[in-house]
Amino acid sequence: MDSVNERLIDCFTAVFPGLTPAEAPTATMDTLPSWDSSRHFLLMQTVEEAFGTPLPEELMGEIDSFAGFRDYLLKSKG
Repeated sequence: MDSVNERLIDCFTAVFPGLTPAEAPTATMDTLPSWDSSRHFLLMQTVEEAFGTPLPEELMGEIDSFAGFRDYLLKSKG
């Protein structure tokens, strides 16, 4: 597993304590009942801190899954 996935799993399991590392890569807003707007904001902050990458506010409505965060981070690395 690559570093982006590992660090992103850490972010997801920190924000969603009941989520296991094995479940994190399939997490979406639709599959996690606790993923509300407050948790989404906290997740964005956690990801920003972990990766040292600012996430534009407009992404808040666009990224709604582990895969979405991963894809954005991989794309932003260039």
